[in-house]
Amino acid sequence: MWRFQAIYDLLQKDARFSPHIALYPFTTFSDAQREESISSLRTYFQGKGIPYEDLSLESSPGQVLKDRLSPDIVFYPQPYNYLYFNDLDSPFFNDSLNCYIPYAIWTPAGFNRSYLKETAWRLFYPAQMHYLEAKKHQYNHGANVRITGDPIIDFFQASGSKQVWKKQDKPKKKIIWAPHFSFIDNGIMYRDSFTWLSECMQEVAVQYKDSVQFAFKPHPRLKSELDSHPQWGKERADQYYQFWRDGENTQLETGPYIDLFKESDAMIHDCGSFSVEYLLLGKPVMFMTQDLKKSLARQNELGQQALLSHYPGHSKEDIEAFINNTVMNGDDPMQEVRKSFYDKYLRPPGERSVAENIYHEILIGLGFER
Repeated sequence: MWRFQAIYDLLQKDARFSPHIALYPFTTFSDAQREESISSLRTYFQGKGIPYEDLSLESSPGQVLKDRLSPDIVFYPQPYNYLYFNDLDSPFFNDSLNCYIPYAIWTPAGFNRSYLKETAWRLFYPAQMHYLEAKKHQYNHGANVRITGDPIIDFFQASGSKQVWKKQDKPKKKIIWAPHFSFIDNGIMYRDSFTWLSECMQEVAVQYKDSVQFAFKPHPRLKSELDSHPQWGKERADQYYQFWRDGENTQLETGPYIDLFKESDAMIHDCGSFSVEYLLLGKPVMFMTQDLKKSLARQNELGQQALLSHYPGHSKEDIEAFINNTVMNGDDPMQEVRKSFYDKYLRPPGERSVAENIYHEILIGLGFER
C-alpha cells in the first residue's frame, strides 16, 4: 500500500514542506499479524533511510502524533475508520487537511463510500470514471476529487529493478500466479478459482519445471482464510505455502511486488486490483474463473473492461495453451486490446508523472500555484 515514495521525495525537496511517516498496525489484526506488520514496516523504511514515527506501542497514537507534529496535511493509505483506534482515524484530524490516494484501483461494482471520502480535502483518483462515480454518489458531488493517474504507474515506468526471481540454471519464462482470498462467494467479488486451481497449479509448476519459473503471490489474507477453513486448516496451508517457497522453479512472494511484476513475463490470477495494475505493463495476463459472466457482473466499468483485456481461463487446458502459445511462442492477439484499455482508462493526464500531478494539485490547493 506504500504508493507515496515519489510524492514523499517531491515534498522532501520542497522547503515549504516537512514530510513525516507514521507507523501503526491495524487494530483488526491479531497480535502476531500486528507484530509482523510493524516489523516489516520498520525494516522497509530503515532500508530506504527514511525516518518515521513509530506509534505501535502508544495507547493514544493520534494524540501522540498531534503532540509531536501537529500535522497540517494527513495522507491516509486506506479510507476506512475501523482500522485504527478512534483517535487515529480521520475524524480525529478534522483540523488537518486530510488526503487520500487509493491503496488499490477500485473495480467492484457499487461506490466504495467512507467517511474520509466525504470529508477529505483532496481525493487523488486514477481515472475520469472514478470522478464520475464520486460526482454521482458523494454528498459533495466529487468536489474534492482530482484526477492524477495512479502512483503505481510511476513505479512501473521507473528505470531499473531489483532481481527478485530465484536464480535458475538456464533462462526460463517467469509467470506469476496470484490467487485472491475470497474463494467463498461473499456477494461483492466473485473469485472462485483457488479451490479448484490449488492442486492444478502445483501440477503445472512441476510439468513446466524445465522452461518456466512460477511465483506464488497470494492475497495477504489467503493464508489466514485457509488456516480457518474446515477443508484446509493451518497444517495443510503451511505445507502448501512451503511447496511454493522451496521448489526449484517456484517461489513464495508475500511482500512488495513492483520488481516481481516488472521482471515477469506473464501472470495468471483472479484478483481485483491486479486485473488493472498488471495491464499497466502491457504483458499478457490470464484471468481464471469458471463463470466469467458472473465475475463481470460484480465489476464496475473499469473492472469489466480490464477483465475483457485478459485471456479468459476456465481449465488446466486453458492454462497450458496460454503458456505454450502466448508466453513461450509469443502468439499474443490481446496485445492491442491491452494497449487500448490503458490509453482509454489509465493514461495519466498531462505530461507530468503521477506524483508530480499530485504534488502540483497540493500546491494549487494551498494557493502556492495557480
